[in-house]
Amino acid sequence: MLQVKKIYIDTKKKTTDSISNSNFKYEIPETIALPHNTIFYIDDVCIPHSWYTIEEDVNNRIYVQLMNANQTVANTPGDGSNECRTVIIDPGNYNLQQLRAELKTKINAAFAPLGLAEYFDITDDVQTNALTFNTTVTTSVGRVLTDTDIKTQLAGVTVNGWDGSWNGPSYDTSNPMDINEIIKNTSGTSSFFYSQSYGGYDTKSVDLQPIKNIYITSPNLGTYRTFSPSGGLTVIKKVPVSAGDNQMIFSNITSGNDYLDCSRQTLKTLQFQLQDVNGNVIQLHGSHVSFSIVFDKYRTTED
Repeated sequence: MLQVKKIYIDTKKKTTDSISNSNFKYEIPETIALPHNTIFYIDDVCIPHSWYTIEEDVNNRIYVQLMNANQTVANTPGDGSNECRTVIIDPGNYNLQQLRAELKTKINAAFAPLGLAEYFDITDDVQTNALTFNTTVTTSVGRVLTDTDIKTQLAGVTVNGWDGSWNGPSYDTSNPMDINEIIKNTSGTSSFFYSQSYGGYDTKSVDLQPIKNIYITSPNLGTYRTFSPSGGLTVIKKVPVSAGDNQMIFSNITSGNDYLDCSRQTLKTLQFQLQDVNGNVIQLHGSHVSFSIVFDKYRTTED
């Protein structure tokens, strides 16, 4: 006989030292000792779709370079031959037109100290759900750094004989918090864009819903026999995002085989995180989460 059959989890009752409703602890009223062959399921999941398209310190940066296209210009301080900026985007939900306007405003503001109010133009195409980047100055070319460029910081790159490597603010190459997954700028190395000479830079279809699945993880429930796409070992439930912004996501047990082992564990304080595919804790902005932990015995031929 199991000591407990079900535990109902609700972040309204999380511990006071919990970090957030997506990174929290939950205190069980009494210590539970689980016998051999105990398994559990995660059921009755309710998660509000309350995160943003752009989240602070997750995907709110775009790395942009502006270069002088004149082949005879020297790479001397202040000549504008290589200007790099990390551009910060305001967190929030965006449609295609709103994202275009935000990117254009913030990128041009970052380069405005060079002397012009507008170095970059960005247009949107609702039919292809894409953005096009161009420069507005005939002597300038630009590029948006890809994931590869960000990791290498354009090391060793030369353009027209001068240093074309990253010379903007330093950043963590292992966690650049960039927008590239949203604008599909993840593969290969970037090319210069300029509408009259090089052609504009066209993004692929912009993904305004970057989180497709929610991974519920727990470091002290289960026996760590699952692997998340980010390499984690503590996933106890994958929840597909099946509802739009400001709606509720529901997920229930769909298979009797979708259980995990928790044999011989002693439980009192449980810890949980809701993560995205990259292992980032999903920000729910105060919205609450609930789910059930259902315990059972694994039946063997000896039972």
